Amino acid sequence: MLKIALTLIVVLISVYWVGEKARKNLKIDAFLSAIEGHYSKLNNRLEDATTMSGLRFLRRLYGWASVFLFACLFVFQRFFQPTPANFLHLFWAFGFTFMGWFSIKWVIDHKNTVGEFSRNNALMIFAPLLMGIFDLIFHASFTEILLLPFQQAAATLHFNMPEISNPLAIGGAVSLVFLAFFGIYYLLTWAVTVPVFLISVFAVVLPIRFARVLAQIDRNNTFFWLTVFVMFVISVWLTRL
Repeated sequence: MLKIALTLIVVLISVYWVGEKARKNLKIDAFLSAIEGHYSKLNNRLEDATTMSGLRFLRRLYGWASVFLFACLFVFQRFFQPTPANFLHLFWAFGFTFMGWFSIKWVIDHKNTVGEFSRNNALMIFAPLLMGIFDLIFHASFTEILLLPFQQAAATLHFNMPEISNPLAIGGAVSLVFLAFFGIYYLLTWAVTVPVFLISVFAVVLPIRFARVLAQIDRNNTFFWLTVFVMFVISVWLTRL
């Protein structure tokens, strides 16, 4: 099937290259002229685009694609009951588009993203410390409740946990544990997002550089040189099949 599709593209490009005979038909001529004009405008836009503007556009594309794929996952699972293999492929596609959206947001809007995350989780980090201060002032014992899960975990792992009785020390220790957890989460987020972000950068830079190369070759006939490149790639591809 792939070989047939590639051969068909080769035939269509060959007909386009014939030019005069194909364009004697007014409808075909109008159709080809429209394609050339639209691609010329697209090539000009790509040529003038920047990597940052391309990433922002790609982020919106990723976002809408992830919403669409999530809706497909829900609909297929709810009404069609797809096979596990098909469902897994759809899930991986959703996962990639979502991570693509998040990775671009994480890197190019890092300050705002971290600021939003910090505001949403600041209370969770500092609440144990505030609770320790509350215990000291009002002679309560709420921080001891926070310490119980850690004591149980230490007993399960056969780890000797030091005895802490000061509420402020307990609250501060739990706050440090939460802070360390979010620090590890921060580093893992970078480790996961950077590879996906690099793929996105490559997906943006390659079309921009390609459009600029076509413009340098012949700005008035960029679609023709696009077909030359496509013909070369398909010819090499067909030799591999």
